[in-house]
Amino acid sequence: MATALRQKLRHARQILFASSVVIGANLIWNTSALAQESAAADAAPLGALRVFFDCSGGRGGTCDFDFYRREIPFVNYTRDREDSEVHVLLTSEQTGSGGRRYTLDFIGRARFVDVDDRLEVTTRANLSQEQQLTAIADMLKLGLIRYIARTDQAANLDVAYEGLESDAGTVATPESDPWNFWTFRLRGNANLNVDERTEFYRIGGGLSANRITDGLKLEFSLGGNYNESTFETSDTTSVTSIRESYDFEALNVWSLSNHWSIGISYEAEHSTFENHDVRLNIAPALEYNIFPYAESTRRQFSILYTIGASYADYIEETVFLKTTETLARHSLSASLSIRQPWGGSFGFMEFSQFLNDVSKNRFQVFLGADFRLFRGLSLNVNANYERIRDQINLPAGDATEEEVLLRQRILGSGFEYSFSMGFSYTFGSIFSNVVNPRLDRF
Repeated sequence: MATALRQKLRHARQILFASSVVIGANLIWNTSALAQESAAADAAPLGALRVFFDCSGGRGGTCDFDFYRREIPFVNYTRDREDSEVHVLLTSEQTGSGGRRYTLDFIGRARFVDVDDRLEVTTRANLSQEQQLTAIADMLKLGLIRYIARTDQAANLDVAYEGLESDAGTVATPESDPWNFWTFRLRGNANLNVDERTEFYRIGGGLSANRITDGLKLEFSLGGNYNESTFETSDTTSVTSIRESYDFEALNVWSLSNHWSIGISYEAEHSTFENHDVRLNIAPALEYNIFPYAESTRRQFSILYTIGASYADYIEETVFLKTTETLARHSLSASLSIRQPWGGSFGFMEFSQFLNDVSKNRFQVFLGADFRLFRGLSLNVNANYERIRDQINLPAGDATEEEVLLRQRILGSGFEYSFSMGFSYTFGSIFSNVVNPRLDRF
């Protein structure tokens, strides 16, 4: 259940075109002449619509700002929202088939105050990054039309009507989906790193099967990892470290309403690091989300309660002189996730304890936030604290120096905390249109 909880906390057809994009299902906006003029000038004219594109995740992935600047060169991109006329906020969440649903919120500013809009685009799991970026860029162009239509740039808009030949925009149903919403994913990896004195290799893989609909979510996964490292400490001696883990996890969730859900998780695990030869766990759960689940890309505030039973067969006898045991455990957690124009924040608190001995418990709290304080200045803060009193799986006896340095087994600890803080301040030109990738890795 802990893995399922961490997964929970940790929150259309591709429209291809050369000089036009599909508006809704039937409208096309021709921008070739404008794009050519902008490309020749390497920047949009100063009188063009000013846009602040807000996407977390840095430069790579679907937050590739260089890509959007190339594909949509007919607006002026600002590096601060205070200088923009339209603030575009991109958020996303995973779909049941393994793809993603991207939500573009258009927030009007300056002369467009209260002129807001929201568009969505869904991509399949097997699309390349280029195809995903193209789909988002296409939808971004569509959303900008209503604003550009109110500027002098409206003269460059050419709208035409076309019928689409495919039914890409229709919603799938179990009758029309030969897989009945089931999605399968097979993964595997192997790493090898060798030098004259050390040798490291790792083999891992897994299989998952998911079926996700509005009313029911089914998730199953099977995976494993084997790690072996050899260190030559002298010409005649060497040290070998082996860590292996295998696990099976399943989660069933039923939607009760826009705010309530119930579910049950199952786990089976083998881990040399955690001292588990076999660990089995089953835990029903009840969740209440203060905000409707439909708003999950922008905000969530959920309260989760779980109660279940766990069986453990240990590799080594524990500090409590146990080789096997069956225990009951429950937990209560609350998590908050917000993404707004001023920035974003995420946090959660969780308390768990064993019911047969309430002194064996754990409390964890995490807070993270990224604030835009004022023009050009951003502040980010992250803090985590855990009070640990539930390490019933600790092997008896002291760990050797070799086991500690090579992280071959879990170590006892009463607490853990971390803190990080940073800021950034940018000043100068308000525009960020030009793309120049030369010597990017220099």
